[in-house]
Amino acid sequence: MKLEQIHIPVLLKESLFYLNLKPGKVVFDGTLGGAGHTIAIFKAIAPTGIIIAVDHDSQAVSTAAKLFEGNENACFFKGNFADVLSIIKKAGIKKIDGFFLDLGMSSMQIEESSKGFSYMRDEPLDMRMDNEGGLSAFEVINYYSEEKLRDIFYKYGEENYGAAIARNIIRFRNNKIIRSTGELNKIIEKSIPPKARYGSRGHPSKRIFQAVRIEVNRELDNLTEGIEDGFKALNKGGRMVIISYHSLEDRIVKKKFMAMQGKCSCPPGLPECVCGARKVADILTKKAVTPGNEEITNNPRSKSAKLRAMEKIEDL
Repeated sequence: MKLEQIHIPVLLKESLFYLNLKPGKVVFDGTLGGAGHTIAIFKAIAPTGIIIAVDHDSQAVSTAAKLFEGNENACFFKGNFADVLSIIKKAGIKKIDGFFLDLGMSSMQIEESSKGFSYMRDEPLDMRMDNEGGLSAFEVINYYSEEKLRDIFYKYGEENYGAAIARNIIRFRNNKIIRSTGELNKIIEKSIPPKARYGSRGHPSKRIFQAVRIEVNRELDNLTEGIEDGFKALNKGGRMVIISYHSLEDRIVKKKFMAMQGKCSCPPGLPECVCGARKVADILTKKAVTPGNEEITNNPRSKSAKLRAMEKIEDL
């Protein structure tokens, strides 16, 4: 099958630039999705370069495998990018030259999965990116305590009305199991004062759905592990490029990159550094790179994207 672009990749030119791609490079793409970035990366490193791409979704993996049929230098795995070290080992690779993540969800996952990722549709509460995953949104919403719900709504959704929403979820489920995103939407809407429902922060369910999805899929833990092990997998001079879409992700990327650049994390007031800060990387993006107006117009989902990049100069 001829390589075609089946997905609109966000910040594509910028991603290729910061990855510093050349023929013969070995690149790990931890978020295959619709394969838009994967195809562009593969073309940039051809004919001798190798792409290793991973996704939770077996459908995304099988679709990409068909697109790349006959290309022996393209390897695809169902899995989690946090397992980068074991995945590249399976591919027979010891070190990589590029580590890339686009943490956004593809339109296929949102619109066609029927897993309840979108608050715009009435679907079963699931939100598992991996069909074989254990924890689901159904279990979070129906079995978590009020305190635990309140904590994840605040921590992962930064929702000011998280306590009221958690309280009303408990009240509702005392009488009836919550099975669908439609039911959850109604509870959320009734928990927020009318004047605050549709302000500058968008739909009232947006932050709660984000919080539940992050909890179900361990997204922030996986990101932290992925950055740490992705750095170990890089050759000296290798590049790491990550595109994030909300402040929680971007904060982790920024903090990790700054630590690798040698920023001290000791509490203020100590007479000397005791955290062992050491410079092992150069940050290539002084501030996050964001899409221009033209890209946002052509692809509105790119609006919240932030790209950060670094280059490895020493092993940890």
